[in-house]
Amino acid sequence: MLPATFTLPARQPFDHAGVTRFLAAHAVAGVEAVVDGEYWRTLAVPGAAAGAAAASAGGAAQAVVAVRASPAGVTGRVWFAGAEPADGGVAGGGVAAVSAAIGRLYDLDADAPAIDAALGRVPELAASLAAAPGIRMPGSTDPHETLFRTLIGQQVSVKAARTVQGTLAAALGDRLDARLAAIAPAGLSLLFPTAAQLSAGGVGVVRGPASRVRTILAVADALADGSLVLGRDRSVPELMASLEAMPGIGPWTAGYVAMRVLGAPDILLDGDLALRAGAAALGLPSERRELVRFAERVAPWRSYFGMHLWRDAVSAIAAPR
Repeated sequence: MLPATFTLPARQPFDHAGVTRFLAAHAVAGVEAVVDGEYWRTLAVPGAAAGAAAASAGGAAQAVVAVRASPAGVTGRVWFAGAEPADGGVAGGGVAAVSAAIGRLYDLDADAPAIDAALGRVPELAASLAAAPGIRMPGSTDPHETLFRTLIGQQVSVKAARTVQGTLAAALGDRLDARLAAIAPAGLSLLFPTAAQLSAGGVGVVRGPASRVRTILAVADALADGSLVLGRDRSVPELMASLEAMPGIGPWTAGYVAMRVLGAPDILLDGDLALRAGAAALGLPSERRELVRFAERVAPWRSYFGMHLWRDAVSAIAAPR
């Protein structure tokens, strides 16, 4: 089975290493892995299923993608089960869909010069800017997956969240076609469960505080029946309002999902303890109201300001044990 390939340039400068660290720190067992600096993950690509291509839930084509980032941008390889690159039905729409998703994931089109210029007005960020010029805000390859993973990760450690996410994938997600599993790194064998799969089978499988379980199952139901929509064509206020209308979803979750799914550039997650600890470590205000006031000077790029405050925490999580 041969892969299709793609190359995507990044607007310069590009903190490619930072994105890879972030993905490694949050990788879900069975679904994602970073191996020798290369990011691998499974995907279900809507509208790409063709001919003999193995289908996942909803008729989407199963795929495995491997991405290597460099200062110039990213290069990728993508395999679709049962299809070769010459298969127009898959290579045409499928590879285009995958490459667009990867471009969003790596935030390749971020206006890095403008962002760094604004953040450069904060002297306390000088060392972080020098270490990570062109910092990126990792996006999302699947809005539903991002929302579920965010809900699961509320008020628990990243390690604990990854454990629960991996358990859910193993219990409810589709198994990867054997031909793709043979190509992927060892252990990469699952797709993250869809909203419909979580709605139908989540009771008794989704674990955690009762209130959080209720929220996750209610969100799964709403996404599955179409009453909650996470389309990328929605405005940031629309998306956040629709999320906050769901019981159990507050501003932190809504803001984080808007950052990841829509690329919202000007959200400060001031309630995040790790972000505020990062501010304190850099000599910036860490008390919530003071940090909010301080961050006004870097608008409209507060999301990227937050990424700098998170840098040390992400590096610590991603460091080899």
